[in-house]
Amino acid sequence: MTDSAPRRHLLPTLALLILGGVCISWAAILVKVAARQELGPTSIAFWRLLTGAVTLFAAAALTGRPLLLPPRLALLACLGGTIFTADLFLWHRSIHLVGAGLATILASTQVFNTAILNWIFVGEKPRGRFFFAAAAGLFGVALLAGVGSDIALSGDYLRGVLLGLATGLAYGSYLLTTRHLGRREPPLSPITIVAWLSLGGAASSGLICLFENDPFLPATVTAWAALLALGIAVQAGGWWAIATALPRVRGATGGLVLLLQPVLATVWGGLLFGERLAPLQLLGALLTLGAIYAGTLGPGRRPGRAAQASRS
Repeated sequence: MTDSAPRRHLLPTLALLILGGVCISWAAILVKVAARQELGPTSIAFWRLLTGAVTLFAAAALTGRPLLLPPRLALLACLGGTIFTADLFLWHRSIHLVGAGLATILASTQVFNTAILNWIFVGEKPRGRFFFAAAAGLFGVALLAGVGSDIALSGDYLRGVLLGLATGLAYGSYLLTTRHLGRREPPLSPITIVAWLSLGGAASSGLICLFENDPFLPATVTAWAALLALGIAVQAGGWWAIATALPRVRGATGGLVLLLQPVLATVWGGLLFGERLAPLQLLGALLTLGAIYAGTLGPGRRPGRAAQASRS
């Protein structure tokens, strides 16, 4: 078989992975659109996760995938969904305070948090390259946050930056939880796993909404459109595409493609909402994204592990 044949087989997989990256890049933008329709950040998470769960369970039924998990795994999936609720709880508020692009890049630092959590709880010590990437990432985050620029690091802005970084910690915890599900033998269907994670997240975010005073029910067509797009295109479609394509490509390729998400989120934020980064912030963004990519690499890294470079 010639070299061109494997490449032809790889092209559809890369196209599917790129499609997934583009889909999830709209998450922060759609959150911002829904928030402008007077919906609370937690209620946005609830409708996204509920719509995503319904879509994924329907897709599983139509494609003959199992709808149920063993009780212990279903409980673990619901726990992962609860942690994902914490991730969205923090991220949606960060988007409101600092913008879609900046919040997404800050949250993407979960690559480093995931590696550290795996070291603590699983015993997988990161390779030496990781620590250099983490140091570069921290410096990039400092520039991205506004250090050295004419930006006041105080008030709502500082709170938004801290919430963005905390999102990365919550998402790293979510990945640690769901990794156990993905390593089960025999392998579980990705559609079923994400469906149960979404259902658990919808239940926990709905419970939180009971204790908040923010508007819960969408009241406009624009709000419904944004929420349906979040649930169907991002939560279900985007993550189905990524879960399907990522194990079939090299980790380095996957990590690079998934950096489309924070990059495009920054582009969409600039085009649609006029969000702009100062020159030093832009340098910090490039340095941070480069460090995130380097943090996904390493000798012997198995395909699919680069999923840690992506945001929700």
